[in-house]
Amino acid sequence: MKSVLLFALAVMPGIAFAQIQVQHTDIAELMMKKHQITVEDTGFTIFYRFSTVGEGESSNEDTMAQITSVDINKERKSLVISIDDINQDDLMSVRFSEELVSAQGKRLVLLIDGGEKGYESNTQDGKRTMIFVLPEGSKQVEIVGTRVIPEFPSAALALAAIVSSVVLVQKLRKN
Repeated sequence: MKSVLLFALAVMPGIAFAQIQVQHTDIAELMMKKHQITVEDTGFTIFYRFSTVGEGESSNEDTMAQITSVDINKERKSLVISIDDINQDDLMSVRFSEELVSAQGKRLVLLIDGGEKGYESNTQDGKRTMIFVLPEGSKQVEIVGTRVIPEFPSAALALAAIVSSVVLVQKLRKN
C-alpha cells in the first residue's frame, strides 16, 4: 500500500493534490480570540488577545480578561469595545476590518475609559491591527475614526437631497 501511495505522489503530483484547497490564514488570527459583530446585516469578526504585561519580550495570555460587547457608535464614528476582568495592566491586540472604522488621512484616536492613549498600529489586506496597554480595571476601549460603517458618502446624500427637492418642486407645480 505504501509503494502505491509513493508511486502516486511521485508520478502524479498534480493529480494527487488537485482536489486539496489550502486556505492561508494569518497566523496572528489563529492565536487570537474572536468576537462577532453584525452591522447592517453584514457580519464582521473582531480578533483580539489580552496578554499580561511582564518583564522581557514574552508575555502570557491573560485568560481572565474578556470582551463583553462590541458596538458601532455612528454619531462618534467609533468602534466601542466593552471589556471586563482586567485585573492587572494588560496588552490588548485587536484586529478589525477597515470597513468598520477608518481614519482617512488621519490617525485613529484610541480612548480607554474616556482618556486618550497611545498605540501601535499596522494595516494589511484591509485589516487594521492595534496594540496598546490597558490599565488595570479598564472597562471600555473606543477607537474613533473619520468614517464608520454604514456611512453614506456625502455625494449620495447630496444626490438624495437634489432628488427630493425636484420631486417636491414637481408636486408644488401640479397644485
